[in-house]
Amino acid sequence: MILILSNRFDTSTTIVTEWLDLEKMDWIRINEEDPLNIHFLGSDIKFELINNKSFFLSEIKSYWYRRGLFNLANFKLSSIKQFNSFQQFETKKIIEFIMYKLDCLNKINSFNNSDVNKLIISDKARKVGLITPIDYLISLKDSFKNLESYNNSLITKSVSGDCMQDFQNFTIYNYTKKITLKDVSSDLFFPSLVQNYIEKKYEIRSFFLNNEFYSMAILSQNSKQTEIDFRDYNKEKPNRTIPFKLPNYIENKIKQLMDELSLNSGSIDMIVTPQNDFVFLEVNPIGQFGMTSYPCNYNIEKLIAKTLKYD
Repeated sequence: MILILSNRFDTSTTIVTEWLDLEKMDWIRINEEDPLNIHFLGSDIKFELINNKSFFLSEIKSYWYRRGLFNLANFKLSSIKQFNSFQQFETKKIIEFIMYKLDCLNKINSFNNSDVNKLIISDKARKVGLITPIDYLISLKDSFKNLESYNNSLITKSVSGDCMQDFQNFTIYNYTKKITLKDVSSDLFFPSLVQNYIEKKYEIRSFFLNNEFYSMAILSQNSKQTEIDFRDYNKEKPNRTIPFKLPNYIENKIKQLMDELSLNSGSIDMIVTPQNDFVFLEVNPIGQFGMTSYPCNYNIEKLIAKTLKYD
């Protein structure tokens, strides 16, 4: 059996399961929204979904961590504060053990390295020889003033990479934006990521799976709306996207980085400058890959299904 941990709204997961059906593979999908009972039987663990589907850990042959976490329904915590805190800590260790057992299987990615730190990854990328933007964490206007005098072309973006906040009647998107001193209204502010602006010829989105790259060039410079951040989509005139082959020396450096991060899958963003330098931006282990799969006819969903296939 193949276990997939995802969420209810991830269409890519659904397409992968359709390929698994074609391969006549047994699979079960647990969404983070689904209440789940877990029973411990000494040498085995029973997973029981509310819809009466159940299976044992010993039955799982392959595992895909797409996103999310188990939504435990049957772990009853004490009403006594001290016991409650202890039980929560115990639960954390039990979940760590379950994730460890799943990581021992044939797998794509892991919960343990799904929440990557952009700043740490940039540092590691530089150590393997990749060019990256220069990262500055700023919380004082005076520091920004000194930075702007040093480099008068700057951008800001979120540290976490989270680009969307939902409110009751509207949504805010955190796009990458150019920034100048006049945009800074306070002497002291929340720590913010600022980088040197890098002019781009085009952008690259590459999906990495089992030491192979499935890359796409995004001609985002053809639109004023997307020239800083292609995620600020121009729906009236979408960016042209085409299949792309990364140079071997870049692929080798990214492979070295992925080994360092213990990742066998992830979505990678890069910039190519007018001077044809390749600038590494980030890797997201749980990033979207449909946007690369369909325009370039890579059939990434099928490749994922074949990776999960077992005898």
